[in-house]
Amino acid sequence: MSNKLNILESKKLFKEFGYLMSDVEFKNEFIREYGHLFEGAMKTALYEEPILKQSCIDRFGDILSPKKQDEKPIDEHIEMSNSTDVVAFIGEKISEEPVIKLEPGNQKMKELYRKIVQKTHPDKVKSDALNEFYVKATSANKRGDIFAMYVICNELGIKFDVSDEEIIALKNHIHTIKTRQFNFERSHIWAWVYETNEGRKREIIRHFLINYAPHVSNLF
Repeated sequence: MSNKLNILESKKLFKEFGYLMSDVEFKNEFIREYGHLFEGAMKTALYEEPILKQSCIDRFGDILSPKKQDEKPIDEHIEMSNSTDVVAFIGEKISEEPVIKLEPGNQKMKELYRKIVQKTHPDKVKSDALNEFYVKATSANKRGDIFAMYVICNELGIKFDVSDEEIIALKNHIHTIKTRQFNFERSHIWAWVYETNEGRKREIIRHFLINYAPHVSNLF
């Protein structure tokens, strides 16, 4: 592939990566806003429907029964599900560690950060939009997140070099993020939030409890 095509492909990939990171931020806020409401709906269902509660206990009785003091906590007794429902319920973020993490003081990171600061530092420019890039770059620099720096440079028109290995890593990471976001939008909590019919909302709660009661045993 020619150098020009490599440059264009990297720009396209980092534009897509930047969009996906915005989507991850949205879904994490979604979890923070609706997670406790989803929990409240489960508590209500268990209180109002003793048969539902008993069904969960009948299915997961050994797991849900009280543990002795010397036994391990419940979450160490069961295999954690990959379901994004469980992630949402327990309040974990669905974002990940940097694709490639560099050590503090890495020369490439320092150079990119310096170029970004020249265009975005609040003492140099009076622009909320550009100052926001400065905040994000500072955070990325502390994390050693070179890909987040690339995204910012791409947005600001700052030239940067990307290795073939980095392009491959980014493609794989984008695929992983897309898969997780796709699955999240098919989760119980996502369906429950966007469902307008109260009867169907309750059915979603019932189905979640019957399938994931071990992960929400504190409700019992």
